[in-house]
Amino acid sequence: MTLREAHEYDDIIGLPRHVSHKHPRMPRSKRAAQFMPFAALTGYEQVLERTAKNAEIAIAKAEAQGDSDFGA
Repeated sequence: MTLREAHEYDDIIGLPRHVSHKHPRMPRSKRAAQFMPFAALTGYEQVLERTAKNAEIAIAKAEAQGDSDFGA
């Protein structure tokens, strides 16, 4: 990076931030909501719960049958 590139915006760095009179500021609660996580994988939690439940059932059946190699 050259010296010129590093100081390219020095003329505007101290200027006050623009405040629009046409568009009021968004409340903090709405601004924060824009960055909240969303459920990209809908149903993923249910799949995990179902898989865990099925594994517990399989382990219980294997233990009931006396299969000592299961889960070890």
